[in-house]
Amino acid sequence: MAYRSVEIANAFLDLAGSAGLTQMQLQKLVFIANGWNLALSDEALVGENPQAWLYGPVYVDLYDHTKFFGKAPITRKITPDDDQAAHFFLDQSSDNPPYSASLNPREKQVLTAVWKRYGAVSGAKLSTMTHQAGTPWTETYNGGKGRNAPIELDLIKKHYDRLAQSAQKAA
Repeated sequence: MAYRSVEIANAFLDLAGSAGLTQMQLQKLVFIANGWNLALSDEALVGENPQAWLYGPVYVDLYDHTKFFGKAPITRKITPDDDQAAHFFLDQSSDNPPYSASLNPREKQVLTAVWKRYGAVSGAKLSTMTHQAGTPWTETYNGGKGRNAPIELDLIKKHYDRLAQSAQKAA
């Protein structure tokens, strides 16, 4: 089942606990989890295509809900109210419950594995990882489609299929 990017981000915020995560970390962790889920199950974890922004893949829905946090760690779950600037700055209480995904056991395993591998990595380093040659971001951004172009799921799947094959050969 494909979820909203904000739902998967909240699953990562659960894993992060009180330390929280920056919006850049959330963007990249959601992207990586979606890629691994595509490679392992042939199913998208997120129901929207990320876009190729300057600092890597960005899910616009997640960006709209986290941009008001700036570079500060997000230490609570994201709610529907977080995409409203006036609400964020004037009244941080919300009557709306946080976004939540009903993950199946395999999806939970993917998120846990991504968290264990990348959860402590800074947003800047995760961004650098997405800019390496041959990544879906590079293929889209530098491959002629340019800034803010959608990163196609087939590119993401091919990339993570290659990573999975490399991991199997190394094991």
